[in-house]
Amino acid sequence: MYILNIDRTYRNIKRYRQIIGVFISYGFGGIIEQLNIDYYLALGRNIITLNRGGRKQLIRYSNAQRFRMALEELGPSFIKLGQLISTRHDFIPPAVIDELKKLQDDVPPFAYEEVVTVIESSMDVGIHEVFPEFTVEPVAAASIAQVHKARLVSGEQVAVKVQRPGIAATIETDIDIMMNLASLMGRHVQELQIYDPVGMVKEFAKTIRKELDFQIEGRHVDRFAANFKDDPNVFITSIHWAVSTREVLTMDWVEGIKIDNVDVLIKAGLDPKIIAENGATLILRQVLEFGIFHGDPHPGNLLVLPGNIIAPLDFGIVGHLDEELKQLVLDLVMAIISRDIRQLTSILSTVGVIDEDRINMRELQADLYDFVDRYYGIPLHQLEVATLIKDFIAITSHHHIRFLPDMMLLVKTLVTIEGVGRNLNPEFDMISHASPFVKELLAKRMSPKYLSKIAWRQLQELQNLLKMLPRETQEILKKLSKGKLKIEFEHVGLDPLGKNLDRITNRLSFSLIVSATIIASSLIMLTNTGYMFMGYPVLGIIGYLAAGGLGFWLAIAILRSGRM
Repeated sequence: MYILNIDRTYRNIKRYRQIIGVFISYGFGGIIEQLNIDYYLALGRNIITLNRGGRKQLIRYSNAQRFRMALEELGPSFIKLGQLISTRHDFIPPAVIDELKKLQDDVPPFAYEEVVTVIESSMDVGIHEVFPEFTVEPVAAASIAQVHKARLVSGEQVAVKVQRPGIAATIETDIDIMMNLASLMGRHVQELQIYDPVGMVKEFAKTIRKELDFQIEGRHVDRFAANFKDDPNVFITSIHWAVSTREVLTMDWVEGIKIDNVDVLIKAGLDPKIIAENGATLILRQVLEFGIFHGDPHPGNLLVLPGNIIAPLDFGIVGHLDEELKQLVLDLVMAIISRDIRQLTSILSTVGVIDEDRINMRELQADLYDFVDRYYGIPLHQLEVATLIKDFIAITSHHHIRFLPDMMLLVKTLVTIEGVGRNLNPEFDMISHASPFVKELLAKRMSPKYLSKIAWRQLQELQNLLKMLPRETQEILKKLSKGKLKIEFEHVGLDPLGKNLDRITNRLSFSLIVSATIIASSLIMLTNTGYMFMGYPVLGIIGYLAAGGLGFWLAIAILRSGRM
């Protein structure tokens, strides 16, 4: 029986049996049985037999609690997977999310001798040739790496992040096993299919592999440093690339106070209210201005320096929002404020993934009306981002709307930073603080520079289409004449497709009309005939004005639709 697609080494098979055994011992034997892994079930039955006393003790725990306990026992890879799952408010039950938020990847540090081995093998040089001083005990230790304080030959104090020996191989083995189990779950356990086990593991693999490459994290640091170089309220450390590799990351040492140590901050003469505002501004600029944001701004990753300056640490996890996604998020906010439910529904269908077979659009719109009415008229300072987002995600989750991973990471980031702000200042108002940023973005969208950029992009797309059409048409005719043209057609709901095609066709036709009007007006201007106004043909002037008005109307229509 072909069960595994991983290397059949003793180590991998032993790990596979360990994973299955742990899940069975925590009461998930029924799911394991459905996977049809006959060989490993023999081991599982023995575990169940040997641990009946333990199973009785587990009865008092919920499924979510037992799942969290199983992940903790399985180690770093599964703890990281659980932490990732805890960000997916869009389709994971709240009880499971609340439990998985308790997962911590704090582990005992590895030995100093192993630290030396990793550094010397990675840099191909003796540790004291690079770091004349290097602390034996780490200042922090986690599942993937630990951090030591050191001094460079130049005398600079640095923090050295060293990857845990063998962790990359362990995680790759676990990813292979996770992928096989997820694939079997997707095929055999119907109640788990809605959670997309394979998709979750793929997302986890992509994220964790980036975390394992410290050079990627170093580039993130450089990018954030460039973005905030002129911000006096933010300090970003510097990377020492000459002594950094995939397994070792060396950066300037930052001495500060953890942002949640309010009493210590006050004793140091710092202002918690200003710190809360600076922290919120830090995240809002990342999201709305730069489109790249810190994905894990918990208090342990935020230090405060003299002058109420924020110094974020650990850039292993970051999220990205491209220009289109930023505009869609803004449209989402504006649709909620204006109580435009149709626009809100349209944006959700663009931002999220909707299961057309399971969603009831009328019920979705009714729930969105209730959501908007619930918060309508409440003063901004009385609203909490966490509660607002929780209620909104509850609606989208109920209607099986899923979002991109970066969108859910953004949700986690905003909720976390609001919690940090309210811990510093109980009266902190995240929504009011964000208002100027939203207004600035709205003003930017209506600026001539931005509109001309959109118009130019549309003209370029039109130009590319006109260039491509003759060649593609010729190819189709060739295949048709040779009898090689094949068309595969599958009906999965043609109404949305028809509407999209109509919209695309109308915009293209409209763009052609505007272009033709501009060309015709230009020719009229060159003839210098007919009625004249200030030395220019009136008909040409009218043509330019008409083309400008129609073009501006088209740009507004595109912006309002949320699809650029």
